[in-house]
Amino acid sequence: MKRTGVVAILVFVCGIVALLAQPCLAAEAKIIKVGTVNGLTGWMAAGEQPTNDGMKLAADWINQTGGITVKGVKYKIQLITEDSKSSPEGMADACTKLVEKDKVKFILGGVNTVMNIAASSVTEPAKVFRLSNYTCGNPEESGPQFPLTFFSNSNIQSMRPQLVYLKETHPEAKRLALSHPGDGAGKWRRAHLEPYAQELGMTVVYSEEWPGETVDFTPVVKKALASNPDAYIFTDGWAYHAGAQIKALRALGFKGAILSTDSEIVSEVLQLTGSEAGEGYFASAWDVMDPNMRPIMKKEVVPRASARLGKINQWQPWGWNTVWILKQAIESAQSLDPVVVAKNLRTMKKIETVFGTATIGGEKTFGSKCVISAPQAIFVAKGGQAVFVRWNETSVP
Repeated sequence: MKRTGVVAILVFVCGIVALLAQPCLAAEAKIIKVGTVNGLTGWMAAGEQPTNDGMKLAADWINQTGGITVKGVKYKIQLITEDSKSSPEGMADACTKLVEKDKVKFILGGVNTVMNIAASSVTEPAKVFRLSNYTCGNPEESGPQFPLTFFSNSNIQSMRPQLVYLKETHPEAKRLALSHPGDGAGKWRRAHLEPYAQELGMTVVYSEEWPGETVDFTPVVKKALASNPDAYIFTDGWAYHAGAQIKALRALGFKGAILSTDSEIVSEVLQLTGSEAGEGYFASAWDVMDPNMRPIMKKEVVPRASARLGKINQWQPWGWNTVWILKQAIESAQSLDPVVVAKNLRTMKKIETVFGTATIGGEKTFGSKCVISAPQAIFVAKGGQAVFVRWNETSVP
């Protein structure tokens, strides 16, 4: 009898423990599925592959530090990654899979005009929230017609600060040549930059696009130099695009200022140009190893990239930002409904990023508050090194 009683008590106690444990187990199992679409192959992979790595690092960081809390319930992020293959068709196919098969309600990714338009053609009708890595400033990729689409960076936000620095350092620079990747947004980049140039006493004398797959930029540069510019400006492109053009410019004898108004990593460009050709080039971006960066870069991004990936890349913070911004947007809205999250995000006054506190703008430019603009730093190439100049607050009106 005693033995039977002990067994009965043990069974009863185990049953109670199991019942008490169920809510905890259920809580631990809650997840938010988030799709990520980046160019893991093709000509966009140079920047988008490490951007995708940065998204993974941020998801791990968030999951390990409490996850996302909505109405008292904690959720962990489950990333589902797809390759856009650096093409609009690939982007549309990837987004379709994430929406129809994986049933995600949040998607991160997209960079240039054609990729963003392709993504939104799928996500908007499906009522899926999408946070793109970047907008090229084309109204066809943003605005009221895309209520669920946002951008964590843009080529507009640093145009004026960069031109101000150009005027400070090269007061003789009055005639500007603009170089754009061939994604159909060149005229919009010029439209956004030109008013700032005119305000500062500068004139755009050349503005042309080139195919993204271009390797030999000599013909492109020769055509630009025929307009006799004082400064040559990259409005977009990856480091290998900028590096190849800088080398061609210097080889053809151009002595004027060379700069990027988009986010471009000076240290990456220098690896391609060498010290002599790259001397004086400047851009509005960041450098993960520079002591002037925000504390989170040193305390979280760099150690996690080293530990998990065994390498650090300048574009990892880009991906980190999109995931972190999504967490803040969801928690501020206290909802997992993409429509509610989108509406609430437009009311937020500020949001944190690895580059500092960002603002949300674009109402005047696009007719909708859809662009998140974080501070960016100016770096200049001096003696073969990327040298920090200053932080600039950025915005999209």
